[in-house]
Formats: sequence, structure tokens, C-alpha cells
Amino acid sequence: MKILTLAERPAPEMSSVVSVGNFDGVHKGHQILIREVVKRARQTGKNSVVVTFEPHTRAVLYPELPQFLLTTFEEKAALIERLGVDFLLKISFNQEFSSLSPEDFVKMVLIDRLHAAEWVLGEGHAVGKDRTGGKKFLREAMSKYHIVIFTADLLSQEELIISSTEIRKSVTEGRLNEAVEMLGHPYLITAERTQGLKLGSQLGFPTLNFKRPPSQKVLPPPGVCAAELEFKGNLLPGALYYGECPTFAHREAHLEFHALDLSGAVPETGEKARLWVSQFVRENRTFKDAGELVRQMKQDINNIRNFFKRRNANGFDQRA
Repeated sequence: MKILTLAERPAPEMSSVVSVGNFDGVHKGHQILIREVVKRARQTGKNSVVVTFEPHTRAVLYPELPQFLLTTFEEKAALIERLGVDFLLKISFNQEFSSLSPEDFVKMVLIDRLHAAEWVLGEGHAVGKDRTGGKKFLREAMSKYHIVIFTADLLSQEELIISSTEIRKSVTEGRLNEAVEMLGHPYLITAERTQGLKLGSQLGFPTLNFKRPPSQKVLPPPGVCAAELEFKGNLLPGALYYGECPTFAHREAHLEFHALDLSGAVPETGEKARLWVSQFVRENRTFKDAGELVRQMKQDINNIRNFFKRRNANGFDQRA
């Protein structure tokens, strides 16, 4: 997948099948749209293109509100690439761009830049300033620009409400199993390895330490989770801790990963890795001494091993 800006375009001789949105989290609903884009593009020999915005449109339209995101742009791009998309168009969203009329957006971006022949969007989607480009405008655009518009209902699947807002709430409240169900993949955290104090090694549980992601990135509550570390094609199941290590003098909030069975490539200090979080195991606690902490860590590791055994027995890779 190639990442483009508005100054670039896909191969000019090819038309495109396109979808547009923030795609925060790239959840199951988003995946319906994106897979439809890829399928239609492959069937007709066109480019498959996903158009997204950076920063999230909400940050520009409602700057007074707190901004919390399921995915950084880097994470969003990684999740979209897994779906087989040819091009990801990254639009720098600002006040000027937000003022575009629906007509200007369609002509400038979809037609002139991407040569869109088909546009895949969710039911009820609207475009342009103040979302004025609704059903009536879309019908007119189909006729004027000879573009096929395909809509899909993304809000529910088997009576489960699927939305980025609901997923953010599930993650922050530690209901990772619900978040994973709505996402269709474990919760992705991309983080940079940093130098630790080697306290884990002293306790018999060596860990890789990672910096806390940007403040707007949604994280589970402080505590222990079942997770997998992905680096250069190597995937390691293990225990992920997030917090300030209250038992050993409060430190800055950070991430620590302990591999159940360490083998293969792992990131060096300063390198980034992907952490796929599947299950919240327990909340953060202060222990009276190192011995009590070690006993709890052994129990955590046993619980996490059992979690992965159960998941693997089902033969289901949620990252697919």
C-alpha cells in the first residue's frame, strides 16, 4: 500500500474505487466498507483507495472538546494495509478544508485527483461543510459525475452496536473482550522501546519497556493484559503491564511486556513494535512486598497462558 497526499495521485490512467472517513480503530464496520472497495476494484481492474484525515476531523471542528483516539495515523495505516488496499490518501484536515462544499470535495478529491468511478460509504453518510451533502446531493453526484455510489449499514451486527465511540468506552473501562469483538482484531498499540530499570529481571520476569503512546491515544486502565508483541514478522504472546509500578516507588506511566516464551526478533531501544491487546486480566495494585508481587505475577502468567491456549484452540487469528 502506498500512502499519498493531495499533491500526489494514483496512476493517472486508472480509475478508482474509493471510500472516505476517519476510520478510527478500523473496526468491523469500517472493514465492511474497505473490503467492498478492494473487492470492487479487483473485479474491475481499478485502484482501491481509502481517503482519511489527519488530524481526526473532530479535533478541528470541535477543538474545545477532549480528543481521544483508538488509532494514531501510523496504526490506522497498518490496519488498512492488512485489508489489501492499494492507496491510502492522507488529507491534512484544517479549517480551510473543513469549509469545502460537498460539490467541491467530490470534484477536487474524488473526481479530479482520484478519478473515482465508484464510491463506497456507510448508510447515512454525509459530506462537506456541516455535513450538507446528504442523500439528495449524492444522487445528483451520481448523475453529474457518472460515479456509482454503494451504501452499507455499518452500525449493527448481530445486535451488537459497532462504533468508534462505543469501542473507546469499552477500552477505557477495561472491557477488552467487547472492544475486540467490535474491532474484529485485538486492540493495537504501537510503542517505542525504552530503557527500563530491570526490576522485572530481578523478580524473574524480564520485560521489554515501552514509552506511553501520545496522550490522545486511548489505553486500557492501568493493570495487566494478555497481549502479543509483533516485530519484524515475529509474534510473541505474553503479559502487558501498563501503569506506574506503585509497588516500587511511583514511576512515569509506561508499558512493560513479558513474553511467555521469548524467541526471535525483539525491538532494540528506540525501535517501535506493535502490541496487540486482547484481554484485560486485572487492575493495577500496590503490593506489600516483592514476594507478594511475584506470587501475583505467576498467577497472571498462568491466566494469560490459559487465555492463549483457549484462543488458539479455536484456530482464530483476530489480527487477520
